[in-house]
Amino acid sequence: MLLRRLSWLPLLAVFSWSLAAAPPRANLRGEVMILVYHNFGPEARWSRSLANFDSDLSRLESAGYRPVTLRQYVTADFQLPAGTTPVVLTFDDGSRNQMKFTAGGQLDPDCAVAHWVAFAKAHPDFPVHGTFFVNPGTDVFGQRAFIKPKLEMLVKLGSEIGNHTYDHPHLNALPPAEIDREIGLGQYDIDRYLPGYDVTSFALPFGQAPHDDALAVASSWTGAPGRNAAPVTVRWRYGAVVLVGSGPAPSPLVEGLKAAHLPRIQVFTPEFDKWMTYFERNPARRFISDGEHHAPLSLPARALASRR
Repeated sequence: MLLRRLSWLPLLAVFSWSLAAAPPRANLRGEVMILVYHNFGPEARWSRSLANFDSDLSRLESAGYRPVTLRQYVTADFQLPAGTTPVVLTFDDGSRNQMKFTAGGQLDPDCAVAHWVAFAKAHPDFPVHGTFFVNPGTDVFGQRAFIKPKLEMLVKLGSEIGNHTYDHPHLNALPPAEIDREIGLGQYDIDRYLPGYDVTSFALPFGQAPHDDALAVASSWTGAPGRNAAPVTVRWRYGAVVLVGSGPAPSPLVEGLKAAHLPRIQVFTPEFDKWMTYFERNPARRFISDGEHHAPLSLPARALASRR
């Protein structure tokens, strides 16, 4: 009798392992975190230490999150392994320590992008697919001589470049003509550095929308981009406009997504831990992939229970 019982133990072990390894149940209506980073340096309200950034990447990857760009999120242009969750990492302002080059034009290991590249090499399921919002008028990434190769490197890595205006003004304090100029000049310079690149995402400086918030979505500007330069006409139509921060965003598969007013989660201590913990305690709130590709807004809207 003892031998018979023992003979079942290996089968029970395999069965238990299979249950433990089974992916979480799909939830295509769940919420998605759009994270936003600004500066990198000593930990502060608008700054993340590189050590904590490393920890963020590790924690996200271990918890089953997989990076997609903002463009991919809005268009639902992703197909993730069953049981995993999309997460959007965005970076505002093109601050110096987000991406640095050495004097020889190589990626400096002491910057956020280099840390992510190193992490991705060890964890190929977490590639450098982020969205970088830049202000060309404020010297992108702090090294004007390397703006073009940096942007080209990010695109080659699979990341997205978005507009953040020319020099980061308060759009709610400007008249429409000045708003068009700020967005148009930012768009013009990105086009100049990345000819033919399709910019589809825009981040509101300070999270402040123009009084006519439609200007941040689609408009045009005609003017001279510099001294003695001939006038140009720049047009834009953005598929995604993001705020500074508040909470998670809805599923891109559910009807009614307000792509022109997308909330983000600012990454600093303790805000990042707050939302990671929230989804750990409320897994039914989290978007969980079923391993298939789905069309955007393909699920009918329905009431979602309030958070507690």
